[in-house]
Amino acid sequence: MRQEGGSTNRFPSLLRVILSWTAGLVLLSGNFGCESSSEEARVRPMDPWAFRSVLDRRPRMLTLALDSACYAAYDLGQGQLYKVWKGGVLREGTVFTNKKNIQPSSWGASYYAEESLPNRWIVRRNGKEMPITTEYKGYLLEGNGITLRFELVLEDGLRVTLSESPEFVRNEQGKPGFRRSFAGSEIPDGLEVLLQSPDQTREVALAKTLVTTDFFEDLPEQSPPAIGDSYDHLGILWMENSDCYTCHEEKHAMVGPSFEQIATRYPKNEESYALLTSKIKEGGAGVWGDTPMNPHPDLNSREMKTMLDYIFTHKPKEKQLSGTRLSATKKEVSDSGRSPASPGHGAPLDGVHPSYTLETLHSDAFKPRVGGMDFLPDGRLLVSTWDSIGGLYVLDGILEGDAAPVSVKRIASGLAEPLGVKVVDGEVFVLQKHELTQLIDHDGDDLMDEYRVVCDDWGVRDDFHEFAFGLVYKEDHFYITLSMAMRLMANERQLADRGRTLKIDRDGTYEWMDYGLRTPNGIGLGMEDEIFVTDNQGQWLPANKLIHVRKGVYNGMAWGLSEEAAQNPPEMVPPAIWLPDKEIGNSPSEPILMKDGPYEGQLLHGDVSNGGIKRDFLEKVNGEYQGAVFRFSQGFTAGVNRLVWGPDGALYVGEVGMVGGWSWKENQYGLEKIRYNGQSTFEMLAIRAMPDGFEIELTEAISPEDLNPSLLELQQWRYEPTPAYGGPKLDLTQLAVERIVRSDDGKKIQVTVPGLKEGHVVYFKLREDLRSQNGNLLWSSEAWYTLNHIPN
Repeated sequence: MRQEGGSTNRFPSLLRVILSWTAGLVLLSGNFGCESSSEEARVRPMDPWAFRSVLDRRPRMLTLALDSACYAAYDLGQGQLYKVWKGGVLREGTVFTNKKNIQPSSWGASYYAEESLPNRWIVRRNGKEMPITTEYKGYLLEGNGITLRFELVLEDGLRVTLSESPEFVRNEQGKPGFRRSFAGSEIPDGLEVLLQSPDQTREVALAKTLVTTDFFEDLPEQSPPAIGDSYDHLGILWMENSDCYTCHEEKHAMVGPSFEQIATRYPKNEESYALLTSKIKEGGAGVWGDTPMNPHPDLNSREMKTMLDYIFTHKPKEKQLSGTRLSATKKEVSDSGRSPASPGHGAPLDGVHPSYTLETLHSDAFKPRVGGMDFLPDGRLLVSTWDSIGGLYVLDGILEGDAAPVSVKRIASGLAEPLGVKVVDGEVFVLQKHELTQLIDHDGDDLMDEYRVVCDDWGVRDDFHEFAFGLVYKEDHFYITLSMAMRLMANERQLADRGRTLKIDRDGTYEWMDYGLRTPNGIGLGMEDEIFVTDNQGQWLPANKLIHVRKGVYNGMAWGLSEEAAQNPPEMVPPAIWLPDKEIGNSPSEPILMKDGPYEGQLLHGDVSNGGIKRDFLEKVNGEYQGAVFRFSQGFTAGVNRLVWGPDGALYVGEVGMVGGWSWKENQYGLEKIRYNGQSTFEMLAIRAMPDGFEIELTEAISPEDLNPSLLELQQWRYEPTPAYGGPKLDLTQLAVERIVRSDDGKKIQVTVPGLKEGHVVYFKLREDLRSQNGNLLWSSEAWYTLNHIPN
């Protein structure tokens, strides 16, 4: 590796002539021989061949597909080699196969016998073993090889730097082998560094460089297991292949009832199986509420029986019934009380905002499920992808006025669910599921050579839902959010870092900002450079939220509390804006500050499942943010996940989705941009709270003749966090407008509204056929204002 431009903080140089340590080396197969001198170009069996993921229920794993006859995996959380085997990896899970209840797992036969793998570093000082911590620091891709870097940290702070380059080899007899080339920093006198097997039968010493190679007997060809074998119950497989987990979970009611509720309600007998099979196949509504269940005509009877077998495993023993006749319950009544919906007036918009022009950047050759975006100083766009590649791409030729066609180049891969990208002074940082990583191109070829750890100290398990979201940089610190696990056993608790906003220093140390978040897929800078996050409805969240991040604030999701605190949860600080589920939110994503048009200074945020972009007007009342959310734009290919302003003044829109949930119209990818075109659009611009009502500001004037009781429909309600999934509108009330006053320019109306209550959401709906004095119809007639405080 050559040094470019005075790059610093590099890996220790590996000697090209490495001292080979062989004396006393135990070869597991009983065969000893030299490696073949033939160095043919190595063909890796996977793309990417080095990738991060959960593996075998272990987080923070790095898997290397070295050869079709040899895979190796490192447990980076432990800083050690985990496994060397012949076989492969079942790459299952959200980014691989759209399945939530499963993660990647290895299959095949191991080359090393149990407990014989040399993978434990020990340090002795004057013959006495010292306590050490092994820290993973990153890896370097050079040519077609990889070098991992670790540090052994002693209690007195002394650090020993180690780098390891693994490779698959064969000896002259063709026997498979695993070679590990080590290089280390200078080891002080009296200090001994050794690599040991867990059973302590093998031990090799590191001076400064070391090469160890183990050769093995050939293993027979391996076959992957039947896919159903990787599930606890085959019924989970059929549910994942269908869309069941979009609306149902095992123990918590979501859009539909939980499996436990269904199993409790119905006896496990032939009559129940027949009735429920019919419901699965034909769909319908009315038993559990208004939301219809999709029909599933393509499922066969065997698959549906297996699914129902799994559902009935959730029947509580104390509530089992037998011989009970089935009966349908009375259909619940909708709590909205509103007129039928039309686009922009009770339903999602069906086009791009008229004041903006859309341009599509994705293509048949580039279909990104966008996890993160940011611009390089030279105007090129970086895009990370939430998919099986875990890639980082650079796009050139996308700015306004570029004459050349858009070019796309993959510059990094193997990242674990990279859901945030940030460029700081030309340096590139990516947030992976388990790590904040700096990516470095040492030789200027636009391919990332080094994947350097900035921070990987936060708590993780193997749960698919333990996402790390976003990436904000402010005042020399990074900010991220961590979601909570969703598949814990009853006796397990959330890890301490989950459900929090973290503030990370450049040296890797971090601190907690707030707590009680659930799925905060969105973090961004708003007015006054304040940090805002969005959170997704679910357990303890009766609706989605836009939250102003403040130190020490509790946001209401009680799963992260200690067992003692959970018995009496602290008071939840209300969000800046509630985003009612299925009305204006479902999976809100990244917020961003508006820079143009009449909306300058307001926020936008995307939504993956409700689709499109929403607009947020915020004001401070009694020193705290509150405000209104409006529909803003649809017309995008998929659910909106990430937003970034380009140097050309356009807003770049990164989109994502998956089959069976977390998607807009089942679409999974998209990259587009919108640009303000100056055209006026008639809509509500802002809503401001007043001591006796509200002021509604419009983008265009209305006529005095429109000031009548039919102009405005109002409702108010409150939310209460409970352990249930989501929650109803409590104390839903129709409000009456007592008085309407129009400003001289006709763009503002003040409404006096008796009966307003603090801590409530107020719903606004202007008359759908309202026209401005310019003759323009309303783009959208609805708004939702979160009235945390009534001004004095």
